[in-house]
Amino acid sequence: MKKLFPFFILILFAACREKGSSEEVESGNLLENLSYSVDTVIIDSGEELFNLSGLIHLEYQNPNLLYFFDEKQSKIQKINLDNRALLSTFRFEKEGPNGTGTYLSNFQSLKNDHFLIVSDESQGIFKSDGTKKLDLRLSNFSDNESETSEEIQLPFEMQLSPDGKFAYALVGDFFEGIWNFVRVNLKEKSIKTWEMPELLSSRNYTIMLMSDDGFDLRAEDIHLDIINEKVMITIGNTSSIYHYDPATDSLQFFDFPHVLTAKEKTGRYPLEVNSKEEYEEIVKEINSEITYDKFVWDSSRSNFFRIGRKTIRDSKKSEVFLYAYNKNLDLIGEQKIEGLDQTPKNYFFKDGKLYSYVNVEDELGFAVFTFDF
Repeated sequence: MKKLFPFFILILFAACREKGSSEEVESGNLLENLSYSVDTVIIDSGEELFNLSGLIHLEYQNPNLLYFFDEKQSKIQKINLDNRALLSTFRFEKEGPNGTGTYLSNFQSLKNDHFLIVSDESQGIFKSDGTKKLDLRLSNFSDNESETSEEIQLPFEMQLSPDGKFAYALVGDFFEGIWNFVRVNLKEKSIKTWEMPELLSSRNYTIMLMSDDGFDLRAEDIHLDIINEKVMITIGNTSSIYHYDPATDSLQFFDFPHVLTAKEKTGRYPLEVNSKEEYEEIVKEINSEITYDKFVWDSSRSNFFRIGRKTIRDSKKSEVFLYAYNKNLDLIGEQKIEGLDQTPKNYFFKDGKLYSYVNVEDELGFAVFTFDF
C-alpha cells in the first residue's frame, strides 16, 4: 500500500458557524450546527490496477457494492466497500455488435451483474460476459405519446427503472439549451417525451471558444438519476429540479427557497469568444457563481442531500455547501462546510457517511465524511 497524503490521514473537525439566534433555531435549519470529521479509505486492487488517468464513473446498486468503469480499457470493476477490495472485473468490446462505443455518458449497475451502458454510439443492456442483451437506441421505439414535436435525438444520459419495465433518458442540446425528458415503455415499445423549459437558462452558461488554436466548450453539468425510486433531473446552474412520478406518469418542477446561496446563476456572458484568455476569464467568472450538484440519498436518515460550490477566483479552492431535503423534497437544511475547500467528487452516502472519490498517489480512495448535526 502506498503512503497516504498527510491531509487524508488527519481527522478534521470543523464547526460550520457559531450557534445562531433563537429565530434561526426556530427556522428549522437541520444543518445549522453542522460539524464533521473526515478520514480516508483505500481500495485494494489485488493483482489488477485501477486506471485513474481518465474519466471516472462510479455507480452503486446497494450500500456495499460499487462499480468503477475504466473507459480506456472498456472494463467494469466490481468493488466491495465493506472489505475495501476488488471483487471481479467484467470486460467489454468498444466496437462491433457488442460494442459499448466511446465517449461514455453514463452506466448503471443492474441485477445479476448486468449493466446499462450509454455512449454516443451505443445504448443498451450488457451481460457480464460482454454481450449485448438489449439494444436501447431510441430509434427502435415509436414516438406515439410525445408532448413535444422535437425529433428524438441520441440520449445524453439514460437509466432503467427498478422494475426493468421502463427506461428514462435525457435528450437535448448544450448549444441550444433545449432538454427533453423521455420515458420508454419497454414492453409496448413506445416513447413519451416532456419538454423542460425551466432548463433553458443553462444556455446562458454554455461558452464556446472558436479560435485558430482550436475549439473548446464549457457547459453546465446535467444529470438524470433514479434515487429512492424517484427520477430526478438536475442541472448545475440552478437549484431547481424536475421530478418524474411513475405513479402518475407526470413530470413535476420543484423550486427551492434557498437563502444561504443564490437559487441560480445570474450572470450574463457572451456565447462565443475567439480569445483563449477571454474564454478562461469567463469560465472563472461563471465558476465563481453557485453550482448545484446532483442529489444523493442517505437511507440512515431518510433524507436527500446535495453539494453546492463556488470557486474562489484565481484559486484552486472553492466554498463548499451542504443542503438537506426530506423525502418529499422539502428543503430542511443548508450550511457552508467550513474548513473544506475542495468539492467532493462522485459522492454518495453509505452507513450515514458521505463517501467522495479521491486519487491518493494513484490509488483508488475515498474521503469519508462523518457529519454531526
